[in-house]
Amino acid sequence: MSDRYELFLTCPKGLEGLLLEEAGNLGLEEAREHTSAIRGVAELETAYRLCLWSRLANRVLLVLKRFPIQDAESLYEGVLEVDWFEHLEPNGSLAVEFSGNGSGIDNTHFGALKVKDAIVDKLRQKDGTRPSIDKLNPDMRVHLRLDRGEAILSLDLSGHSLHQRGYRLQQGAAPLKENLAAAVLLRAGWPRIAAEGGALADPMCGVGTFLVEAAMIAADIAPNLKRELWGFSHWQGHVPALWKKLHAEAEQRATEGLAKPPLWIRGYEADPRLIQPARNNIERAGLSHWIKVYQGELATFEPRPHQNQKGLVICNPPYGERLGDEASLLYLYQNLGERLRQACMGWEAAVFTGAPDLGKRMGIRSHKQYAFWNGALPCKLLLIKVQPEQFVTGERRTPEQREREREQAEADKAPREPLERQYNKNGNPIKPAPAPVVEQARLSEGGQMFANRLQKNLKQLGKWARRESIQCYRLYDADMPEYA
Repeated sequence: MSDRYELFLTCPKGLEGLLLEEAGNLGLEEAREHTSAIRGVAELETAYRLCLWSRLANRVLLVLKRFPIQDAESLYEGVLEVDWFEHLEPNGSLAVEFSGNGSGIDNTHFGALKVKDAIVDKLRQKDGTRPSIDKLNPDMRVHLRLDRGEAILSLDLSGHSLHQRGYRLQQGAAPLKENLAAAVLLRAGWPRIAAEGGALADPMCGVGTFLVEAAMIAADIAPNLKRELWGFSHWQGHVPALWKKLHAEAEQRATEGLAKPPLWIRGYEADPRLIQPARNNIERAGLSHWIKVYQGELATFEPRPHQNQKGLVICNPPYGERLGDEASLLYLYQNLGERLRQACMGWEAAVFTGAPDLGKRMGIRSHKQYAFWNGALPCKLLLIKVQPEQFVTGERRTPEQREREREQAEADKAPREPLERQYNKNGNPIKPAPAPVVEQARLSEGGQMFANRLQKNLKQLGKWARRESIQCYRLYDADMPEYA
């Protein structure tokens, strides 16, 4: 076999550009983007390194052969021509994945069956020994992609999808895949912030995926360092000495990274049922001394790292999949914006959401947005620098403040009584003493939010009440859904 191979790296839709950059840094040459994938050429060492270090890829596919097909029989013959003894023991196990259609093959199950038949027939021994089928943990996983009359036959070096790092055995109701979480962190500038010694906080951390991925980036830990079973583990072309060298280098880097003073990484979660699963995931990742998780409501969120340290606030708030009440979602996003303004001045923030319209209701302007896909759901990543100039005009002041400003403006326009002037002993007029400043009573945060909702109802119902000459009316719980 040649020293250089064609490689395909698959990834979630929208991550192609990031993966292209990452793979290039890991040694992939002549790399180009495709839909949900990139392709390039590299030696086996680079293929191993991509399996070990890629934070974004789903699979690393090593192309064995490309050939044209006209029908199912030409597909069978093309696969049969490969010397499968170079790849799999006759008594090994096999799984086949097939994608695409055309050339008379419109059923992926039928296409996979033809590929399997060709491999088994090639390896079948005179005594009847032949490869078995194991869809869960095969010795070799083969992938064939049919694209406009061309078959691309590959070995899957990764085995299980690379997003399965092994630490997240417990997850919440709407989990974010690990490679998507890593992509969000990269777009949010976390590697730069971590290199500067910055902090990270997630006010809605769930089971801690953002926290673990952030700590692994900061500590220079290969995302798949703890994986034991690979797609190449029983491949006949596997070079164990080369793999052991790369794995030992990654272990050394992780040891050095974890020996550094840990960054301040904290997660907060309102649902008490998720606290222990999050801590279990963090412990499995070996990062308990880097990451702490606490139960806490968004309304009380306030990151307090050491010595007024700044950093990144990152979160994946609900956007309808987990929490269907639109009014509750609106309140949550408004509350998130309020907490960023009050408790995170000088920080950077990254809000990953499938409801960008709700994101606009935070009352704080994003300076950059990125498009992502969470499965089939289009999402946006809103990047925010929490500075006064980022606040949306009119949103920073509460309704009470705006009402006081209006009353003050009216008072300023009103005619004033002439003041009787007084003079000092030198005959100069004495300036009147300034009016005492009366500080407005401060409400608690919950009281302020309740008052804001009352003001909103007053504004909406006031015109109707005046038009109907109504001087008194009652609010019901339906008018205040957040507090019902």
